[in-house]
Amino acid sequence: MLKNKKVWFGILTIVPIVLVLVLHFLGALARVENRITDLRYIYFNPGHEFSEDILLLEIDEQSLQKLGQDPIYGRWPWKRNAYVPLLEFVAQFGAQKILFDVTFFEESPEDEALSAVGEAIPVISHALNFRYEEGLEDLPSLPDIVRAQSIPYEGPDKVSREYNRVIYPAREILSTLPGAHSVTFHPDSDGVARKARHLFKYKDDYYPSLSLAAVAPLIGLQSVSYRGQNLVLNTTNGERTIPAENGSVRFHYYPEDELYNEMKRYSITSLIETKIAIDKGEFTSLEDLKFNPLELQGKTVIIGATAAATHDVKTTPYGSMPGVFLHAILASNILQDHYLTVLSPWFALVALILLVPLANFLVIYTHGLAGRVIFPGIMLLAIAAISLVAFQFFDTLLPLAGFLIGFPMAFLGSVAYLSFTEGLEKRKFKSAMSKYLSPAVLEDVMKRGQLQAEIGERKNMTVMFTDIRSFTTMAEGMDPATVVHILNEYLDRMVHVVFEEEGTLDKYIGDAIMAFWNAPLNQTDHATRAVRTGLGMLHELHLLHERWKQEGAPLLRMGVGIHTGEMIVGNIGSNQRLDYTVIGDNVNLGSRLEGITKTYGVDMLISEATYKAMVAEESQTLPCRLIDLVAVKGKSIPIAVYEPLPGEGGQRSKTMNNSIYAAKFNEAFDHYRNRRWDEAIAMYESFLSDAAENPGRPGPDQPTTLMIERCKQYKASPPPDNWDGSFVMTTK
Repeated sequence: MLKNKKVWFGILTIVPIVLVLVLHFLGALARVENRITDLRYIYFNPGHEFSEDILLLEIDEQSLQKLGQDPIYGRWPWKRNAYVPLLEFVAQFGAQKILFDVTFFEESPEDEALSAVGEAIPVISHALNFRYEEGLEDLPSLPDIVRAQSIPYEGPDKVSREYNRVIYPAREILSTLPGAHSVTFHPDSDGVARKARHLFKYKDDYYPSLSLAAVAPLIGLQSVSYRGQNLVLNTTNGERTIPAENGSVRFHYYPEDELYNEMKRYSITSLIETKIAIDKGEFTSLEDLKFNPLELQGKTVIIGATAAATHDVKTTPYGSMPGVFLHAILASNILQDHYLTVLSPWFALVALILLVPLANFLVIYTHGLAGRVIFPGIMLLAIAAISLVAFQFFDTLLPLAGFLIGFPMAFLGSVAYLSFTEGLEKRKFKSAMSKYLSPAVLEDVMKRGQLQAEIGERKNMTVMFTDIRSFTTMAEGMDPATVVHILNEYLDRMVHVVFEEEGTLDKYIGDAIMAFWNAPLNQTDHATRAVRTGLGMLHELHLLHERWKQEGAPLLRMGVGIHTGEMIVGNIGSNQRLDYTVIGDNVNLGSRLEGITKTYGVDMLISEATYKAMVAEESQTLPCRLIDLVAVKGKSIPIAVYEPLPGEGGQRSKTMNNSIYAAKFNEAFDHYRNRRWDEAIAMYESFLSDAAENPGRPGPDQPTTLMIERCKQYKASPPPDNWDGSFVMTTK
């Protein structure tokens, strides 16, 4: 196979695409794309002009220096009555809206003056801060005057994050609150401001961002809705549509020199000096004034801090920038219809699928510089050029990260192929796979001369996760030599059971084991093999306990989780290290099942998919009792989880074998799911009254007691009408 150019052509075509998909699902591709987009703004900005209807009044360095010695203002933060003449001046000359990016949350002796001006000037809007605090469950109602600032909204809740606390202005200011908006800000995980929210939900009300409140009077905003992937502003002049991504809208940044040189922004000092000059009559024409007050006519005015001492700085693609600039950018985006249309990340994958085979063909099957270097280079540059043109001239973001990662990888892989020999690859293959496969399976693979899943394939498989309960805590009080001895002996016996059932050992994760079935060899009974392995491990652990008791070593408890479903299997990693492993959402679900064995107090749980697979395999299906219908953490769709019971001769209770016991236990759950609480309680309690002694788990059976308690709770307080019998798991 390794000498076959067609095979290598396929490998070098598929592997980069698979790896790009893995990076996409892990979120790494999005982080790379974000950085590439930042560079686009820096070097290839569309160059739109900032709206002339937005005016910024800056509390800048000049304002702090000049007014810091003034008794009316004082040191920062300024006395609140100092804003009164400024607000009166701005309103006097016809500003449409005056919004604060400055907060007045704490009580102050000057609040009365600010309250009075708020009552006199209804176009003023104050800042709110929305937060989420852990453990805060009872949400107090907001004052009516705050609730009156909410905006009608119709659509999904994803338009807002979850909040359970709102910080609003001090009591005196609140009494005459003319308007309110949110200044809450959430950067991306790397701290860069790329997206923002226009609506903030608290209880059943939605409150506007500063940006949305700023443009509301200019566009005649009446309500907001959400359709498809768009935020829709319903105005007196029709609808205005904003592209959204899961409720967030992107900052469409203006060129840096446009923001600093062309945006209408003025130091508050210039307005104060202009007001003084007008009040004293010390001017003969508007040219004599530091600021032309006619600039305020019909404008939306945002008052915010830009001085470094105020610490209101955010990170943008251009570096640090005053936070008030971001509010202004979003407001201008709405007024000017400046939006970035983001295409699906599958654009890069389509480009990969089309061009990687062509590039690999040129490298592997042609000779000369043109075929192996020049043509692939032209392809790479062409895609990059198309993406940049779309961004700069059509306000469209064509994702590029996947292509920039996958295409060079495929090209370099094709070049590297020419330097490898069949013998080297065979030795490398055998050395790597001997760590994961039993000798019998490895021998069979070597006879076939290939590992089908080496290049990666998607297939139905069964995965198993095991873990020792609280082993780290237990090990802290033990001698290191004893810890290593116990762990090595435990892992040796457990892996032996895996290999007996011809499973593939994926990896050790500390004291945990991950294994899978149906790769590299096809196994029609892979689900049954995995379940037999889990029961075999528990039996081996019981035998180890018998010997460890004599040695005075501590006894261990383990949890086993098994799930069956479609997964991707293959050699994944780097040039330095490859792991033959499985990935996918179904793999994660197997790990979650192992985690919730602790919740139900059982040693082993399998998914409904594994249970059904055992039945479909037409093997001697092991008896399994239905424990619960549960939505594990991170999943919205519930699945049934079962506990496998030993088959032949296994006794669960005094009067019935495991097959009969499992059937009756499942019947009890059917009563529970159909809200027949009394019947369910009676059946579950019958198991407690007739339970056999279980040395591994002494005392009442925990799943039984849990279901009895849950039935009693639901009997007293019935679940909602749309309850499907499932329980939502909030922990892993």
